Amino acid sequence: MATYQALFKRYKEQKGSEVFSHFGWNAADGENWETPFEKLAHMAKKEDWNFRSPQFRKDGQKYPILMNYLNYTFLRIQELGLIAYSDDGSKSCFNTGLQTKNEKDIYATFFFNQNAEELGKPQWTFYSFADSYSEKLKPFNPLPEVATYISYARDLVFETGYEIEVNTDHIVDHNKDRLPANLREERTLSIAAIEGSTRFLKEKIRRNYKVAIPHWYSGRIQLLLPLNLTSDYEADLALVADRDDDRKIYRIRTALSMDMAYVNARLLCRPDRDWLNP
Repeated sequence: MATYQALFKRYKEQKGSEVFSHFGWNAADGENWETPFEKLAHMAKKEDWNFRSPQFRKDGQKYPILMNYLNYTFLRIQELGLIAYSDDGSKSCFNTGLQTKNEKDIYATFFFNQNAEELGKPQWTFYSFADSYSEKLKPFNPLPEVATYISYARDLVFETGYEIEVNTDHIVDHNKDRLPANLREERTLSIAAIEGSTRFLKEKIRRNYKVAIPHWYSGRIQLLLPLNLTSDYEADLALVADRDDDRKIYRIRTALSMDMAYVNARLLCRPDRDWLNP
């Protein structure tokens, strides 16, 4: 069984053999490359699938969060072996992890492209999104399960008895382009700002455990914490905290831009937008 690098093409030059499926659209009908995902957005429970901040929005894109969510959900589904196939191998489907407004699971369905190899196309072609009552899912019994990420519930909650160890040098030196513009060339000031902001993180979490937001990256759960550098009210970056049970600390060596952090967190669930609100 082939292993794919993406659900759909992530860039124009990506080889068809690296991608699971072709998602078609009809320009003559006014459709564009986002049309299949727009249909999913309308089918699923209402959610804001675009970034709210102008700095993260891109012209012509309405569903960047949804497309990232679906792609990385597929990669996890593939890793867990949860893609379902019809008996004759001509159809496939997987559970998107999303639900309709009536709490029905939504599945992505595909049909096999017999001419894929000679045409340099993906092996599968997207057919439709279908809820669990749809006749389109008849070839699949049982229906595939949702992707799972959580092995230990403790990974989802910040342990306030642990200390926080922040490698400020690493954050500044390796995440310089993510820092606010007025700090990028001010190394000493950046370090002082990070140290000042992280000093009170534990107290924030004690008062509101939802400040620590779990996200999925590189096969494990980490916690995202707000880094306020230029405002007391809006986080500039999301610190990534790795739990070390041997030393009873959370080790922080990197910071993500807010859009990157939200996309990673959305894989697990719809995150609280109290501070992670790109």
